[in-house]
Amino acid sequence: MMSRILSGAGAIVDRIKINTIYREMREGRPLWIKCRHWGATPIMACANGFFRLAGNPVRALAQPEAWQRWEVDCFLSLHGDCFRAFADGDRRVAADEVPGVNLTIALDGGTITAPMVAAAAHELRRAHSQYCADFGGFWSHGDPHVGNFVYDETTGRARLIDFEVMHHPAMTAEERHADDLLVFIQDMVGRIPGDLWMPSARAFLKAYGEQRIIDRLRARLVIPHGMARLWWAVRTTFMAPKELQRRIAELRAEL
Repeated sequence: MMSRILSGAGAIVDRIKINTIYREMREGRPLWIKCRHWGATPIMACANGFFRLAGNPVRALAQPEAWQRWEVDCFLSLHGDCFRAFADGDRRVAADEVPGVNLTIALDGGTITAPMVAAAAHELRRAHSQYCADFGGFWSHGDPHVGNFVYDETTGRARLIDFEVMHHPAMTAEERHADDLLVFIQDMVGRIPGDLWMPSARAFLKAYGEQRIIDRLRARLVIPHGMARLWWAVRTTFMAPKELQRRIAELRAEL
């Protein structure tokens, strides 16, 4: 019964689309345009209510102006030395295309490698070292799942994209950073082939390298109950509970 409920909830989540995203050329440069739907604000307000019930420590930026500012500021903070981003009208954001391929393609294709996940970890650690005025301290992403990294094989560099949510400012930087690590681990564990799970998890955490944050992550590697379990199910792509328990226990033991 629970698995049917979770699967139904997952189908609903998958159908909720708050943006239209498309690519276009301007002045000879490829841009990605993200356009916020008119009906997105009440949907995101409902999502924030669910996040509170599920113990997810982020909030979706429901107001278009707040979202545009955060999206642009985050992109420029991380990539502004090489790439542009700007508000493009009332409900749109435009950003230069960063080089590479979305890591979710490799994950879903079973071709993800240790250097790829290590590159994601290096980028996340770099991002975590940036100062953010909104937090009055170090920056955090809030939703750094595998699909929010673009990997450039020619340079071995990964870049973070997609800044739709933000952590609650009352959290400490270490709490926010540990939550970012958890999000990546949850997304990877639910979709990666079994033989690649632990080598990839090791490569990711070794490359991130901040032991105090990894220690906080270990404390969070406990599958909860209730509404929080529903959110874990969404995050881990509704992986079979026994296999999920086995993989998480294996990682906890490793740490």
